[in-house]
Amino acid sequence: DVDECGTEMAHCRANQFCVNTEGSYECRDCSTACIGCMGAGPARCKKCNKGYRRDGAKCLGECPPGTGCRRPRVPCPSPACVSADVDECASAEEPVCGGAQEVCENTEGGYRCVCAAGHVRRDGQCVED
Repeated sequence: DVDECGTEMAHCRANQFCVNTEGSYECRDCSTACIGCMGAGPARCKKCNKGYRRDGAKCLGECPPGTGCRRPRVPCPSPACVSADVDECASAEEPVCGGAQEVCENTEGGYRCVCAAGHVRRDGQCVED
């Protein structure tokens, strides 16, 4: 089998990349993060598209000011992240709430520590109800 992608035989459009197949080749679309690419995904971009910036090898989406991100212009995994809430409770490596019988409750744009079921907060501590 000839690798058409490695020769001048493959003819893909500007925003596509070549994938060798048995006896032929396919042209596949680049990631929306890319302007031109050498393969699949945001790490194979030749140049980052508008709304994306290079972070190491990847083109990551940027959060424009006023879109709900805590800090403007922080990298995001995709343009959709600008309105997506991050679950700090689930994404933390260690428990977010350290008090006895406290559990983390995710909120839009943050979290809060609440008492576990069957417990109430008295004098800053979670005690049995």
